[in-house]
Amino acid sequence: MSHKKYLVDTCIIIDFLRGKEGGKEFISNELENISISVVTVAELYAGVKGKNEETQLASFLGLFSIIELNKDISISSGYLKNKYYKSHNAGLADCMIAATALEYDFNLVTNNFKHFPMVEDKIRLDQ
Repeated sequence: MSHKKYLVDTCIIIDFLRGKEGGKEFISNELENISISVVTVAELYAGVKGKNEETQLASFLGLFSIIELNKDISISSGYLKNKYYKSHNAGLADCMIAATALEYDFNLVTNNFKHFPMVEDKIRLDQ
């Protein structure tokens, strides 16, 4: 059986770590189909408070396939930021995540649709 692949945005991972139901249920049910961007890894580590949280985060991230940036994703990210920053306040990190989803034809799972107008295949978990 073929499953759609998902790129999960940072906000969904944070919701999961905080125990919010939508994120918990989705990640638990789709774990084998989920990837995250190295950008999400950086954003998560930016919020770490202490060695214990760092150890827990490292263990948690080991559950996921982590997608690296490459030249094509980097170029696309720049174009996306140029096009969508003023109209949608899409920052470079969000554009890198979007470009990764587009490059690999992943559904993007996010609760922040405003920053991702460039990705058609989006799933929102907060509704």
